[in-house]
Amino acid sequence: MLRTSRIFIAIVICFCLIGAVLAETKFSYDGQIRLREELDFKSFAAERHGKTFADLRTRVGLKFEPTDKALAYIQFQDSRRLGDPSSGDLSATDNVDLHQAYFELHQVIWEWLYLKAGRFEVNYGNQRVFGAVGWHNVGRSWEGGITSIRPENAQIDLFWLKKMEMNSENYNRDFDIVGIYGMFKKYNLDLFGFYELDADSNNYYQQKLKRFNVGGYYHRSMENIYFTLQGNFQFGEMPQGTLPDTTLVQDISAFMLNGELGYNFEGKGKVYAGVGIDYTSGDDGADSTKFKAYANDYYTGHKFRGYMDYFVPSPEHGLIDAMFRVKGSPAPDWWLGCDFHYFKAAQNYLSKSASPTLTSNIGFEVDLTVKTKVISGATLSGGMSLFIADEYYTFAGPDRNTGMWLYTMTTIDF
Repeated sequence: MLRTSRIFIAIVICFCLIGAVLAETKFSYDGQIRLREELDFKSFAAERHGKTFADLRTRVGLKFEPTDKALAYIQFQDSRRLGDPSSGDLSATDNVDLHQAYFELHQVIWEWLYLKAGRFEVNYGNQRVFGAVGWHNVGRSWEGGITSIRPENAQIDLFWLKKMEMNSENYNRDFDIVGIYGMFKKYNLDLFGFYELDADSNNYYQQKLKRFNVGGYYHRSMENIYFTLQGNFQFGEMPQGTLPDTTLVQDISAFMLNGELGYNFEGKGKVYAGVGIDYTSGDDGADSTKFKAYANDYYTGHKFRGYMDYFVPSPEHGLIDAMFRVKGSPAPDWWLGCDFHYFKAAQNYLSKSASPTLTSNIGFEVDLTVKTKVISGATLSGGMSLFIADEYYTFAGPDRNTGMWLYTMTTIDF
């Protein structure tokens, strides 16, 4: 209740400020209401019951620009599942939150120097490493700061992200991420490196997660051909095992490769067809001093490796996703798409079948999507996905079901 009151007071103050400074300050607003209904039959069990639910997300953003060198942005968000825990009664809810609240200073000392601090989304490249997960009913925000250097045709961000503040008086138990991300538009190339220090490592503070990430993202369109390539190499050390106060460490050596090659066909329909690969390394468990499984901790998972989100966190055995997609616009304001994914493990894993055996088989997924803007001001979309699992990948055995998922979504932006 106290938290809700604070949010309400903050909203009132914002609108009071609008009236007070509107005469001298540029002011703009944005917003979105999105309702998504889902039918979830993702379980492979022979006997299963589907789940139905609806998620509602509301965002309202306010931007203040007192001068061309200063900017403040506040975005309120309410995310809820309809009827959870209840509606139609008199109980209070505390779903409203600040999704973003930051300020920017432009041309600080030099005209190429920018600063940004507060709570904000981070989207870099194709969001395979850092993404805000717009599909999610909450989405990802970070708290920290970015110093941005912007010479002609380039942008270099030096960032600090506070993943967790533990407020320990005796020693550092925080989780911090510091890094650099350079975007060189002339060469269609992004280069980055960042360091993760989890000084607590889930309470195993005798040892810490110290992980370096180094990678790049290249993208290019040449006439009708579209091409992307992304990679990230992780190295460092992390606590070994799951016992508290462990003094043993593992050396990290893991990587991710992602790429797509596509062609835009000329003529009606604006058809695009592409093939892609997403490879994340896995750990075979052969050497307890080494850890080779890639960590997908900050990406926009729903954009990659199938819309059913079976593999948003990477499995420890790693994953190979061979993808084919085709999409087009058969009529004005209508879009159709079909994605096919074939999944295998990067390292053999012990199957979940009645007679466990080593295998790399997983299964394949088909995603069908449709989107339209025939109603002015609204975007209507929907989809249906199927996942055919290999018999070794599930506990369900030969009587396993096909995973199935359907959704409809209405989005109004203003």
